[in-house]
Amino acid sequence: MSEDYQIANSKIEIDKIVSTYFNFINGKYLKMALECFANREGYGQEIVFVSFKNDLDDYDMAQLPKPLDDEHVLVELDSPAVEVNQIAYLDFKTFYNYLDENVKNEIEKNREETELIGLLKKVKESLRI
Repeated sequence: MSEDYQIANSKIEIDKIVSTYFNFINGKYLKMALECFANREGYGQEIVFVSFKNDLDDYDMAQLPKPLDDEHVLVELDSPAVEVNQIAYLDFKTFYNYLDENVKNEIEKNREETELIGLLKKVKESLRI
Protein backbone atom coordinates (compact mmCIF):
# COMPACT_ATOMS: atom_id res chain seq x y z
CA MET A 1 0.00 0.00 0.00
CA SER A 2 1.11 3.45 -0.83
CA GLU A 3 0.71 6.57 1.25
CA ASP A 4 -0.64 8.72 -1.60
CA TYR A 5 -4.22 8.07 -2.59
CA GLN A 6 -6.95 9.71 -4.55
CA ILE A 7 -10.25 8.69 -2.98
CA ALA A 8 -13.10 8.16 -5.42
CA ASN A 9 -16.23 9.83 -4.15
CA SER A 10 -18.45 10.18 -7.21
CA LYS A 11 -20.26 7.31 -8.88
CA ILE A 12 -18.38 8.04 -12.12
CA GLU A 13 -14.99 7.73 -10.38
CA ILE A 14 -16.05 4.59 -8.52
CA ASP A 15 -17.44 3.03 -11.71
CA LYS A 16 -14.12 3.66 -13.44
CA ILE A 17 -12.07 2.07 -10.64
CA VAL A 18 -14.36 -0.95 -10.39
CA SER A 19 -14.43 -1.33 -14.18
CA THR A 20 -10.62 -1.35 -14.29
CA TYR A 21 -10.55 -3.94 -11.51
CA PHE A 22 -12.89 -6.25 -13.40
CA ASN A 23 -11.01 -5.72 -16.67
CA PHE A 24 -8.06 -7.36 -14.90
CA ILE A 25 -9.86 -10.24 -13.21
CA ASN A 26 -12.71 -11.14 -15.59
CA GLY A 27 -12.06 -14.38 -17.37
CA LYS A 28 -9.59 -16.75 -15.79
CA TYR A 29 -9.33 -14.95 -12.41
CA LEU A 30 -13.01 -14.29 -11.71
CA LYS A 31 -13.71 -17.72 -10.21
CA MET A 32 -10.73 -17.38 -7.86
CA ALA A 33 -11.83 -13.88 -6.86
CA LEU A 34 -15.38 -15.03 -6.08
CA GLU A 35 -14.04 -17.91 -3.98
CA CYS A 36 -11.99 -15.40 -1.97
CA PHE A 37 -14.89 -12.96 -1.61
CA ALA A 38 -17.14 -15.79 -0.37
CA ASN A 39 -14.65 -16.17 2.50
CA ARG A 40 -14.44 -12.39 3.02
CA GLU A 41 -10.91 -12.40 1.69
CA GLY A 42 -9.59 -9.88 -0.77
CA TYR A 43 -8.26 -10.65 -4.21
CA GLY A 44 -5.94 -8.79 -6.52
CA GLN A 45 -3.95 -9.13 -9.70
CA GLU A 46 -0.83 -7.11 -10.46
CA ILE A 47 -2.01 -3.54 -9.79
CA VAL A 48 -5.69 -3.97 -8.83
CA PHE A 49 -6.92 -5.14 -5.45
CA VAL A 50 -10.06 -5.63 -3.40
CA SER A 51 -9.42 -5.81 0.34
CA PHE A 52 -11.57 -6.65 3.31
CA LYS A 53 -10.73 -5.36 6.78
CA ASN A 54 -9.17 -8.70 7.79
CA ASP A 55 -6.76 -8.53 4.83
CA LEU A 56 -5.02 -5.46 6.23
CA ASP A 57 -2.52 -5.39 9.05
CA ASP A 58 -2.15 -2.46 11.44
CA TYR A 59 0.46 -0.79 9.24
CA ASP A 60 -1.69 -1.00 6.10
CA MET A 61 -4.72 0.24 8.02
CA ALA A 62 -2.72 3.22 9.30
CA GLN A 63 -1.78 4.16 5.71
CA LEU A 64 -5.41 4.54 4.67
CA PRO A 65 -7.05 7.97 4.68
CA LYS A 66 -9.90 6.43 6.67
CA PRO A 67 -10.03 3.02 8.36
CA LEU A 68 -11.75 0.10 6.67
CA ASP A 69 -14.59 -1.43 8.70
CA ASP A 70 -16.46 -4.75 8.68
CA GLU A 71 -19.16 -3.42 6.33
CA HIS A 72 -16.97 -2.19 3.45
CA VAL A 73 -14.38 -3.33 0.95
CA LEU A 74 -11.57 -1.26 -0.44
CA VAL A 75 -10.96 -1.29 -4.20
CA GLU A 76 -7.47 -0.08 -5.07
CA LEU A 77 -5.73 0.73 -8.34
CA ASP A 78 -2.00 1.26 -8.29
CA SER A 79 0.38 2.64 -10.89
CA PRO A 80 0.99 2.15 -13.74
CA ALA A 81 -2.77 1.70 -14.26
CA VAL A 82 -3.20 5.22 -12.87
CA GLU A 83 -0.81 8.10 -12.17
CA VAL A 84 -1.95 8.52 -8.57
CA ASN A 85 -3.10 5.44 -6.69
CA GLN A 86 -6.88 5.42 -6.51
CA ILE A 87 -9.14 3.84 -3.92
CA ALA A 88 -12.85 3.46 -3.40
CA TYR A 89 -14.66 2.38 -0.27
CA LEU A 90 -17.73 0.31 -1.16
CA ASP A 91 -20.35 -0.99 1.21
CA PHE A 92 -21.06 -4.69 0.79
CA LYS A 93 -24.35 -4.16 -1.06
CA THR A 94 -22.77 -1.84 -3.64
CA PHE A 95 -19.80 -4.19 -4.03
CA TYR A 96 -22.15 -7.13 -4.53
CA ASN A 97 -24.13 -5.23 -7.16
CA TYR A 98 -20.92 -4.67 -9.16
CA LEU A 99 -20.04 -8.36 -8.76
CA ASP A 100 -23.50 -9.43 -9.88
CA GLU A 101 -23.33 -7.27 -13.00
CA ASN A 102 -19.85 -8.48 -13.94
CA VAL A 103 -20.63 -12.15 -13.35
CA LYS A 104 -23.73 -11.89 -15.56
CA ASN A 105 -21.68 -10.19 -18.29
CA GLU A 106 -19.04 -12.90 -18.05
CA ILE A 107 -21.64 -15.67 -18.32
CA GLU A 108 -23.11 -14.01 -21.42
CA LYS A 109 -19.67 -14.14 -23.03
CA ASN A 110 -18.95 -17.68 -21.88
CA ARG A 111 -22.06 -19.80 -21.28
CA GLU A 112 -20.02 -22.67 -19.77
CA GLU A 113 -19.17 -20.59 -16.70
CA THR A 114 -22.37 -21.59 -14.88
CA GLU A 115 -20.54 -22.30 -11.61
CA LEU A 116 -19.99 -18.54 -11.26
CA ILE A 117 -23.66 -18.15 -10.30
CA GLY A 118 -23.23 -20.56 -7.38
CA LEU A 119 -20.12 -18.73 -6.23
CA LEU A 120 -21.93 -15.40 -6.51
CA LYS A 121 -24.67 -16.78 -4.27
CA LYS A 122 -22.04 -17.82 -1.68
CA VAL A 123 -20.61 -14.28 -1.76
CA LYS A 124 -24.10 -12.84 -1.22
CA GLU A 125 -24.62 -15.12 1.79
CA SER A 126 -21.19 -14.33 3.22
CA LEU A 127 -21.79 -10.59 2.94
CA ARG A 128 -25.25 -11.02 4.47
CA ILE A 129 -27.08 -9.20 1.69
